[in-house]
Amino acid sequence: MLKSGLRIVFSLLLLLLPILAPSCTSKIDLEKEKQNLLKTDIEFSKTSVEKGAAEAFYFYLAEDAVQLPAGLPPIVGREKIRESMSGSSKAVLKWEPVKVEVAKSGDLGYTWGNYEISWQGEEGKTEKLYGKYLNIWKVVVDIGNQAPSQK
Repeated sequence: MLKSGLRIVFSLLLLLLPILAPSCTSKIDLEKEKQNLLKTDIEFSKTSVEKGAAEAFYFYLAEDAVQLPAGLPPIVGREKIRESMSGSSKAVLKWEPVKVEVAKSGDLGYTWGNYEISWQGEEGKTEKLYGKYLNIWKVVVDIGNQAPSQK
């Protein structure tokens, strides 16, 4: 009886080994993940300049993303965020990441940096507004608020 019980346990372990082994031995290359996330954030900014911020955010945000605009209530959902950003289509939003971090598990990361919004003001003069941002990736939370120029 004891031998057959051990045989069953041993057989189960052999069956589970291919399933459990990769999770025990797989290592995440955090530097590679950081570089991938940095590249994605830079591409996100380029898309904002080329296609407009509303379209870029729609493309890069998670469907249930939350945007926390300064002085306004949170905006929940990728579609609602695009709608709220569509009104400022004449402005150009670009940013540059300063720091990127990835969790040891590789399933969560964030970028933060500085942004610039520019538009044509009165008499054709270019106006600019500066700020800082934080994105938690895949962008599930976007926070931005004004700051002095970083230049």
